[in-house]
Amino acid sequence: MKRLSLHYPDAMYYAHAKLPSNAPNLETLTLECSTDKMVDTPILPSKFLHLKCLTIDHTIISSSPAYNYLYLVYFLDACPSLETFLLGISQNHMEHDSIIGDSSHMRQMPGHRHDNLRSVEITGFYSAKSLIELTCYILDNTVALKYLTLDTTRGFFSCSTGEHDRCFPMDKIMITEANRAVLAIQTYIERKVPSTVKLNVVKPCSRCHAVESYL
Repeated sequence: MKRLSLHYPDAMYYAHAKLPSNAPNLETLTLECSTDKMVDTPILPSKFLHLKCLTIDHTIISSSPAYNYLYLVYFLDACPSLETFLLGISQNHMEHDSIIGDSSHMRQMPGHRHDNLRSVEITGFYSAKSLIELTCYILDNTVALKYLTLDTTRGFFSCSTGEHDRCFPMDKIMITEANRAVLAIQTYIERKVPSTVKLNVVKPCSRCHAVESYL
């Protein structure tokens, strides 16, 4: 088996606990999961030695406690051949521990150098501290990275494609968080991006959405 998609709330846990031994030859893995509580990703007992593309679609169905995205480092470290990492985040509540206004130091995880990871895309990017920490970890531990896309609009359709007259509607809360996410990217991430990496930050367009910074 080289391709597998799992679609249920505990897909992440099953992938950690069972898949490396049950499907050791996977090259493409898609996980669609949801959480309503804090779940720390354990160190995987074995590795996905052949996995090249990992997609995680994560739905947060409760605002408290915050999900710790930094623990995804353990999953990445278990995929030494990984070339593409796609993380999609959807949440019903926008409350979280934002890095904006947080004076505490950012955590760092001991990790492995990723020699093959070339493309990373995070859709639904927001200002959660652990998400910023995960992105910084990726930048600090990859040597072949070429593309980094951080989409603060949650992947909604945009007028920039020419297929729609206006972007998908975003309410004030969503625009506020998108602005916070852009500020977090400018403050903590942009300075870490090497010249060899193309950074694409997707933000609400000024034509379709209010341009005020609700910070």
